[in-house]
Amino acid sequence: MSSLKGITRISYLVFFISHIPITLLIDGQAFLPRNWYPQSLVDIVDWYVSTFKDKMMSHPTEPWFKSLISLEILFQLPFFVYAVHCLLQHKDGILFRSLCIVYGASTSTTIVPILASIVSDSDATFSEKSILLGFYLPYLIFPLWLTLITVRDNIVSDSEKGKKLN
Repeated sequence: MSSLKGITRISYLVFFISHIPITLLIDGQAFLPRNWYPQSLVDIVDWYVSTFKDKMMSHPTEPWFKSLISLEILFQLPFFVYAVHCLLQHKDGILFRSLCIVYGASTSTTIVPILASIVSDSDATFSEKSILLGFYLPYLIFPLWLTLITVRDNIVSDSEKGKKLN
């Protein structure tokens, strides 16, 4: 993919590498039993919830949010590992490009109710909402941008193939 080069490639590599431990160690606590985690990790999530007033990560977790985290663990996590491999090896075959579109479209869609929940929280101050949006917005921006550049690259690639065939 011509768009996943240079600083863009490095940015996505950092994004996916950092997202693997976040998914397993932090977000996973909203879906998996908390007693599967060391107390120190449970304490980190509890500190985060109390410090930043993130109701979605508080326990018991709301079913709608738990379902989104289940998708993150079951579908996104394997993609993160695969994406890191592909980015490190500079592989950008059709499977990787297709999965980028699926991941990007799915994730940018599922983050919308999370952002809506933050914005509509009547108990949170503007400052608290702003901080939470700062935490969550990258998980809209990176996947949405990945979808757009992958689709664009596929369209450009297809049109170039058409020119060669004509």
